[in-house]
Amino acid sequence: MGGKSLNKYEIFKYTKALNKKIEYQENYILQLKSIINVSSLIISSLAKKDVLGSILEQTKKIMECLDSSILLIDFETNKLYFEALSNDKDIEALSDIRLNIGEGIAGHVWKTGKSLIIKDVSNDRRFCNKVDNKLKNITRSIIAVPLIVNNRIIGVMEAINKKSNNTFNKYDLEIFQLLSTYAAIAIENAILYEMAITDGLTRLYVKSYFITRLIEEMNRSKRQNYNLALIMFDIDHFKIFNDTYGHQAGDIVLKNTSKAIIKNARKSDIPARYGGEEFIVLLTDTNKEGGMLFAERVREIVKSVKIKKHKKNISVTISAGVASLKENEPKDHIEFIEMADQALYYSKRNGRDQVNFFKKE
Repeated sequence: MGGKSLNKYEIFKYTKALNKKIEYQENYILQLKSIINVSSLIISSLAKKDVLGSILEQTKKIMECLDSSILLIDFETNKLYFEALSNDKDIEALSDIRLNIGEGIAGHVWKTGKSLIIKDVSNDRRFCNKVDNKLKNITRSIIAVPLIVNNRIIGVMEAINKKSNNTFNKYDLEIFQLLSTYAAIAIENAILYEMAITDGLTRLYVKSYFITRLIEEMNRSKRQNYNLALIMFDIDHFKIFNDTYGHQAGDIVLKNTSKAIIKNARKSDIPARYGGEEFIVLLTDTNKEGGMLFAERVREIVKSVKIKKHKKNISVTISAGVASLKENEPKDHIEFIEMADQALYYSKRNGRDQVNFFKKE
């Protein structure tokens, strides 16, 4: 100190600054250790929902923040959309929000490819309050980092509102950037895997993946003693519709049917495109009545949708067949599918636009 002695105030000030620096460094080391543990957790699954959920959960823990979110780029529309939120129930409220490149904090990060740490969003002109208005939340502070794979930005990850009204610091930013590196790779791998097991037109699972999951669920149901309902759907007179109105109109019908199925399916259910205009859905922990109710609901939704073609509104109908694991007792997955298929055939043979349950003749 150049031979100059410090007074009590200066010693206190110096000690406080030193302790604060040590505290930051200790926290930084703890966060780094967490990142090492988290990296293996994030990449341990290829299921997109599991990967995203794990990333958001660990973000809240490591960053000590109240909320976190992942936005991905829709490369067809060139817009950002919310793919996942730490508070899962809010995702539906944000389903219609799309951000242009440069719009809001996330849009700015996408445009520049650089991370942002904002301690008070009320003083930042780049902040967009679309989300706060929708969720009736108040965003105070935020860190946003780009998700980059092979030098390509695929989205943006956010940590929102540091706990205890503190603000994010440079150590938080460094940790979050490191976490985003693992997250981006895990998300990209999950997206590629999802593309491999998902039908491109309907966004339902492909048949091969469905069969694998059906066998798994039947085995699990025996161990844990729960029921399964299996439903087969078929669009009525689909070939005639296609020949009359064209394949584009036919694709709209396929998409509308899949949307009705997805809208009514739970996370644990397994909906798939079985082939052509046929769909199959496995409902977990569901009995005969639950299967029939699900099938009727989907049938009514599809019938209510009007497609505008040749200056008139057209509707299509679907038929369905339902089988139940405990009520029908199939010996294996092949017989289980055959039961639902026979119930579907009965619906088609007896006038279509109806749902029937399998009964042994």
